[in-house]
This record gives sequence, structure tokens and C-alpha cells, in this order.
Amino acid sequence: MKAKTNVFRQHGSLHHVRRSVALLLGFYNVSLHSGIARYAREADWVLDDSYVRVGLPPVGWQGDGIITLITNPKDVVALRQLPSLPLVDLSKGWISNSMPEKYRASGHGRPRVYYDNILIGQLAAQHFLERGFKHVAYMNCGNYWLDVERIPSIRRIVEASGGKFYEIEYYKCFESVISDPLTIHRAAHQWLIKTLRYLPKPLGVAVSADDMAVRLLRACDDACLGVPEQVAVLGCDNDPLVCDYAPVPLSSIDNDWDGIGYAGAKLLDSIMDGKRPPYDPILVPPKRVVARLSTEILAVPDIKVARAVRYILEHYQEAIGTQEIASAAGLNRRKLERDFRKYLGRSIGEEILQRRIECAKKLLLETRMKAHEIAHRSGFSGIVHFSKAFLRASGSRPSHFRRKYQITSNMSKLNSNC
Repeated sequence: MKAKTNVFRQHGSLHHVRRSVALLLGFYNVSLHSGIARYAREADWVLDDSYVRVGLPPVGWQGDGIITLITNPKDVVALRQLPSLPLVDLSKGWISNSMPEKYRASGHGRPRVYYDNILIGQLAAQHFLERGFKHVAYMNCGNYWLDVERIPSIRRIVEASGGKFYEIEYYKCFESVISDPLTIHRAAHQWLIKTLRYLPKPLGVAVSADDMAVRLLRACDDACLGVPEQVAVLGCDNDPLVCDYAPVPLSSIDNDWDGIGYAGAKLLDSIMDGKRPPYDPILVPPKRVVARLSTEILAVPDIKVARAVRYILEHYQEAIGTQEIASAAGLNRRKLERDFRKYLGRSIGEEILQRRIECAKKLLLETRMKAHEIAHRSGFSGIVHFSKAFLRASGSRPSHFRRKYQITSNMSKLNSNC
């Protein structure tokens, strides 16, 4: 991309001034910032992230454009201290009913880029349905615009499949007249524990954001409900600093914050060029569900069989056997084998093999690891066993599978964890 600059003459020589853009992000996300920075690098912008770093707008700043993500009245006040310039907002936050009336703005005519909540809702519903869940819930944490848009999308797909949908109205716990925040949060936590115990199991719960999903995980623990055996939890934002260190590693929807940042910066650039922005917001589709342990299970109504499935998920890369799995599930071997086939339609050995093959496929497509390394990482005893098992399961040898399904040549050089 050719850098767009302002050119002027000073003392007989030509100089250029790089465009300066301020970031006023009330909600900070590393991937969002990275997406904006990626476009800024291509366009040769100067980025001012004073507000991101210290929470104060740049003093005396005279730039060319502003990228905002308005989430609260403080952001609105900060924006009013900046010059009136071309602007792109990366949310619907300005029309949130949670804001005091004097700080609300309709956002009419303001250029916007944000995630597609309808598609996010569809992804969440499909993720649970693919795992056999008949009972799916949404934890409504604020009844904000994103909740209002996602809930009907999830409900429609779940009910169309013959399942039952439940809305967990967590936000109503904070409508109390009690002024002490700590008291309100404690009461909300207890209410959530009782609600989770009441709802049918196994239950899949989608949550608006990863940090709120962690609250749900803690409530499940205090309610003595196993995750994911009894309650499977799906967050949104795919923040690795939250998901990878949650009480149970958290599955999450990657709503493509990087793409949102890049698209917002690109739109701002066109506006600064004098082009008319689109009237409707630009919606960026989510990428995918990044599955971690909190949903990596099939919905099994028998809790002990569910425990066996979870044990396999956690140990399939090791040399495990039926007796070991039965002990972990609290069943004798013969009953586990019988119940496993009853609920899953396959044997314990077939389940272990399926998990190992799935892991091997992931490593073949996402890493440069050699076949013998993949065999070891996936839980196979050796390269010969791995090659034969992979051929029977997929119809091709590992090397052929990699060549056939490797879409890009730019494979990750990092060894991923299955």
C-alpha cells in the first residue's frame, strides 16, 4: 500500500507530514490494537495511544482522524476534548441503555465497524448442537445491544433443532437498590449458583465475553457442577490471557478483533481522503470457535460416562487403558464399556483413536512437525502404528493428507498444543 501523506514546501525542499490518528479505546483488546497498527504500518500513519495507555486524551493534539470504541461516559467526555475530525467507532456503545441519558447518542451517521452478532450467535448454537447438547443457555450479563442481537440468533437455531433454549438473566441481579457493590456481587453469585443447579443437564452455556464466562466457571465450581461434563461453557473474544488461565481452559469465539481494527482503520483512511462513509455499519464476521476444555465433550446424560470422556480428552496423548479410565469414572470396566457404547455408539478404544487422529490432523495442517514427532505428540506408540491407523481412519497417509488439505504454504512454525 502506498503511504498517503500531506506534502508541503519548506525552505525550497519538499517535506511530507504523516497522518496522525488518535486511539480512544474505552475497551482495550490487544488484537484490536494490532489490527489498527497493521493498517497504520501499511499507510505510514502515526498513532497516538495516550488514552489507551494512561486513560487521558492527548493534550494539544492536532491530528487527522480518530478511532474510538466508546463504552462509558468517561470515553464520551474524553472525545469532546479532541478536535472535531473524521472518526470511526468500533462499537455500538454510544447507544447503550446503561449510559446516563446525557451521555447517550444515537450514533446516526457515524461510521462504524464491529462484529456480526447474528453470526456469533449462530456459531455458539452450532458449537453446542454439534456436541449433542439438547439444552442450551445464554448468560445475559448486561442486556446490552450485543446480548439483544445474539439471543434471538441462538434461540432460533437451538429450537429449530428440537432443543431447549434458556436465558440466564444475570444482569437483573444488578438492578438492586443496594448501594454496596460487594454485597450485590455476592448476591448475584449465589443467584447464579442456584440457577445453574436448577437448569437441566448436560447444559451448554454461551456467555457474552470471556471475563464474564470466568464468573460462570466459578459459579459452576461452587455449585459442584463439573465443567464440561455437566455444564459446558463458551466465551467470546478469544482472549488467550483469559481463556488459557481460566479455572477450566475456556472455549471461546474468535470474533476477529484484528480484522475489526484493520477494517476500521481502512474505513477511516478513506474518510480522511474525502470519501463518503457507508450509511450502514460494516459488520466483520467471526472467525471460528477456538475449542478448549470447557466445551470439549459430547453431551452425555450419564455423569460417570461423561467423566470417562473427559479423562480421555485430558490423557489421550498418554498410554491409557480401559481399566484406568473406568477407575477415573468410578465404574467397573465392564459397565463402562457397556454404557460407553450405549451413549456414544462406539467403544472406548475407538474414542481414544478418534481423539488421537483429530490431534494428528491438526498438527499436520498447522505445524511443520515431522511425522514421527506428530505420532509421539498425538499419543501413538510409533510411526508405523500412526501411519496405519491414520490411513484406516482418513483414507490417506499423513504426508498425502498434509499436501491435500494444506491451503496455504505459510504454515505456523510453532508447535501447537492439541
